[in-house]
Amino acid sequence: MDSRTNNGLNVGFAATRGYRVSIVIPTYNRAAMVREALKSLQMQTIQDFEIIVVDDCSEDDTKSVIEEIADSRLLYIRHDKNSGGASARNTGICAATGEFIAFLDSDDQWCPEKLEKQLQVFSRDSGIGAVYAGFNAMNGDLLLWKSIPVHRGQLIDRLMAYNCIDTTSSIIVKKELLCEIEGFDESLPSCQDWDLYIRLAGRTRIDFVKEPLVLFQQHPGERITTNNSAVIRGHLLMYDKHKQLARERGKYVFGKFNLTVGKILLKNGMISRDKKTVKLSREVLKEALVTGGYSPKHLLLYGSTFVHLALLNMLYVFSKKRAKGMLQFFGSAS
Repeated sequence: MDSRTNNGLNVGFAATRGYRVSIVIPTYNRAAMVREALKSLQMQTIQDFEIIVVDDCSEDDTKSVIEEIADSRLLYIRHDKNSGGASARNTGICAATGEFIAFLDSDDQWCPEKLEKQLQVFSRDSGIGAVYAGFNAMNGDLLLWKSIPVHRGQLIDRLMAYNCIDTTSSIIVKKELLCEIEGFDESLPSCQDWDLYIRLAGRTRIDFVKEPLVLFQQHPGERITTNNSAVIRGHLLMYDKHKQLARERGKYVFGKFNLTVGKILLKNGMISRDKKTVKLSREVLKEALVTGGYSPKHLLLYGSTFVHLALLNMLYVFSKKRAKGMLQFFGSAS
């Protein structure tokens, strides 16, 4: 194992060996989980890869866990300050020697044939720049739901509507493309994956393996998606960054992009009972109402922003319980 310390984009490591795939694992205070993630790599049916673990200044025993692993393909890089997942992934991209780069979050695992099946897609079509796979959302050993890919090709309009690729643990990308778009946007406190996919889709076609090949863990630990402040700020920045592109793609695409951001802001405002966030949602949705491309859902959500917060929260909780009940009913009937 090679161990180095660095913080920032310009790692500048000299490549001593080349691998077909570089697997980048960003981690922070997940010593036990990163061990399981690494075990899943040992089971891959293709082993022509290097592993780059980027420790974002963990305070637990992550380093000692990595040091226990005797694998010449493993490079351990430790940031000297905590800079976030986007920065950690960019450090890994800069250190990578592979033709392809795959990302594995330290709390997730891969199924054994993930790399092999994704590389087969690349071999069939040289014009493909990225391949993603489905995933099983897990709580420990309990399967919560499955996500199976359905969208391929020129995905920019689809991705403007919503993040149809989802977790970075599912995707493998040609390194040259990641370098062309300069990796992840470290200024975004959330939505870094969604932003990256949109920029990739502007340069290449994207394909998939129609199988769940990732175990995507849903656990009570810290995640960006559970940090309301990061979610709100990230979506606002994402909206400002890409709304002009969405408008250029047409009123329908802009309407979808606007609705996704407005809905997420409203949801987080309801959950946190934050009037300011609800008002932000109203201002975002209003842009679609004024410029066109709006739908009945826009009108419904826009009207909801004027409802008293306590009542709005009650309606949200009721809708969630109703949806859960319907899922349970249909699950038991199948």
